[in-house]
Amino acid sequence: MADQSTRHALPFIAAGQAQKEITHNEALDRIDTLLHLSVLSLSLSAPPAGPVPGNAWIVGPTPTGTWSGHAGEIASFGEGGWRFALPVPGCLAWVVDLGVFAVRNDDAWVSDAWPAHALRIGDANLLAPALPAIGDVSGGSMIDVEARAAILAILNVLRYMGLIAG
Repeated sequence: MADQSTRHALPFIAAGQAQKEITHNEALDRIDTLLHLSVLSLSLSAPPAGPVPGNAWIVGPTPTGTWSGHAGEIASFGEGGWRFALPVPGCLAWVVDLGVFAVRNDDAWVSDAWPAHALRIGDANLLAPALPAIGDVSGGSMIDVEARAAILAILNVLRYMGLIAG
């Protein structure tokens, strides 16, 4: 039997292990960090001065000090000091200083795009990739200025929302 879980490397208690509470508490501490993950920042490469127990950060790309060798990992501070967790692809974290979610892909954290293909409510996609462009209304023998202005306004809103290409 393995000595840790596959996804998040949570330590297992071995048969006949002394001081089982240490292994169990380490697993609970990792779960506490990873469950509904919230980090203060994803841009720090050095540990902050005076961290508060329970806070977490995503280690920046060029870590120094205690964080050396942990780029992109989740650093949490607790009573025992710093702990690091290696995120799996698809891990989602609320980034407090940016006010956005970041998602872990295969090799980096991405915070500039929501990891979804569409916003769906019931059977309807409300926001999705833009459909092909629709040309502006023009020409014709009868000119209805108000109708054209209304149609153009609708098209501009659909373009602005990304529902059709510009």
